[in-house]
Amino acid sequence: MKKNYLKKFALLTLSTIMATSMLAGCGSSTATKTDSGSKTATTGASKAPADYTGTIKIWSWNTELKDLGIIAKFNKVYPNLKVQLVSIPNDNSAYVTKISSTMSAGVGGPDVFLAESAYVKKFTNLDFYEDLTKAPYNAETLTSKMVPYTVELGRNEGDKSIRALTWQATPGGFFYKRSIAKQYLGTDDPAAIQKMMTTTEDFIKLGETLKTKSNGSVKLLAGYNELVNVAIGSRTQGWVKDGKLVIDTKMMEYIDQATKIRKEGLDAKFTQWTPAWTGSMSDKTTFGYMLPTWGLPFTLGINAPKETGNYAFVKAPTPYYWGGTWLGVSSKSTQKDNAWQFVKYITTNKDFMEAQAKDKGDFMNNVDVQAKLSSTDAGNNSYLKGENVYKVYTELVKGIDGKLFTQYDDTINNAWNKQIDLLIIGKTASKEDFLKKFKADVVNAYPDIKVD
Repeated sequence: MKKNYLKKFALLTLSTIMATSMLAGCGSSTATKTDSGSKTATTGASKAPADYTGTIKIWSWNTELKDLGIIAKFNKVYPNLKVQLVSIPNDNSAYVTKISSTMSAGVGGPDVFLAESAYVKKFTNLDFYEDLTKAPYNAETLTSKMVPYTVELGRNEGDKSIRALTWQATPGGFFYKRSIAKQYLGTDDPAAIQKMMTTTEDFIKLGETLKTKSNGSVKLLAGYNELVNVAIGSRTQGWVKDGKLVIDTKMMEYIDQATKIRKEGLDAKFTQWTPAWTGSMSDKTTFGYMLPTWGLPFTLGINAPKETGNYAFVKAPTPYYWGGTWLGVSSKSTQKDNAWQFVKYITTNKDFMEAQAKDKGDFMNNVDVQAKLSSTDAGNNSYLKGENVYKVYTELVKGIDGKLFTQYDDTINNAWNKQIDLLIIGKTASKEDFLKKFKADVVNAYPDIKVD
């Protein structure tokens, strides 16, 4: 699975017609008075956002904070805080390595730095991020409106303190083409299609139906591996528990599911993020895609803009999430007060979140904003023929268990996907050989993890 999808933003113009329509607003925020040049934040009387002055250095692997207008919105409220965004592409883990080496050195680092879901746990479990649970941040008091799994992913696994927060939630589901559904299934109604895929087994049967009725021309998925996030989301145990590798039964079932999809000719054999994959989003033979919230405006919307009105969205057989960006205050920052204003504003300010959802179609990490959009026409999406996608997202996000995810996930997921590919294309002879190779990869990456 490609993880650095957002690095494409610098090369793309985001179309506002892809955004979810909603009420807009730009509000103000008050903050705890601090000494803006001190290394340790202090408490005191409140002061206006305009009273904060200085420069905040932010590190990221992409420029999404600029491209999505987030910095611009922040500066409308905090006009005297300059944001210096430094982008370090994460090709070959360059960004993660740079953060690790700089934070270990203790000098020359950022005031705020971002972390993708794939590796946020690596940073929160170290002392790279400031402990936001403590005063004057008191982040625990700010999380009541946030989606629980997003808070869990930002916690240190040892002391359970909050180290990073996020402005977005990224539940995933299935986006399908109405035209194909209408022609071969007799309906394009999301409610009817949903009933056809209540389990992964039902979903695969749906693919078999499409194959039969189209004489083999229509494929259920672009690639079999689009189901891996569904399998990961359906687990009851994470990859590592008490220092031991755990392969959940749902992952074992996924091996058989992936094998069947490829063997029965139910996928188009396209690899994610390739031109063939993105091109299939506007063809007449690929039924749909397992994508998260950001997949609507930033994947389908960009790669298949002429398909407006031809897509619909339903829940996947199991709730899952994919991606997302967390951020926190660097423990080495000399601008912690100012840095916290930025982190707090984009992760807790309701007016910002409503405006961001209107402008960019992001699914915001605030249950009040979610409730407003999911219960009114403000949540209707033109790309999905007026379907209230926020309503489905809001239902999906409740089923995501953030406690399943560990600091090892990115590396282990990559090892799993690599070995599954070798099994599917026949370079690995059997499931048993696959498991041997997968376990060997885990041991090589993490010698301290016990593997049976």
